Amino acid sequence: MSLVGEIGLCRLCQNGCGVTEREFSCTAEGLAGAQAFLASVCESPKPAVVTDEIVSNIVRCSGAGAFTIRLDQAPEGFKMVFIDDGKAFDPTTEVATPDVAASAEGRGVGGLGIFMVKKMAKSVSYARQDGKNVLTVVM
Repeated sequence: MSLVGEIGLCRLCQNGCGVTEREFSCTAEGLAGAQAFLASVCESPKPAVVTDEIVSNIVRCSGAGAFTIRLDQAPEGFKMVFIDDGKAFDPTTEVATPDVAASAEGRGVGGLGIFMVKKMAKSVSYARQDGKNVLTVVM
């Protein structure tokens, strides 16, 4: 299925301009800037939800000073790469899968965001490269 069919119109892919990336500060303003950046490229809500979840966690928890978002229409799908220089953390293995059948009171705190990202994406992978966290999401 094409990107247009799967997650909606994406100007990055439609215009064939390839890879684009931007760096943001790890602040509320950086989060807002990342959201605006993605909105300028994609109209679909799925990449926006993924970006909001991942960037919120980078800003709140990583200790990073800045983060980069790289977007690319790759052969496997719309690729979103999130890079930060915060403490090493692999959300694909270090976050327990939440019991979504349990009540909110009976479920532990955390894990729903990456669970949601994994459900919306074709693939989610993590690497630690050159002292940076690199989380790749393909939609």
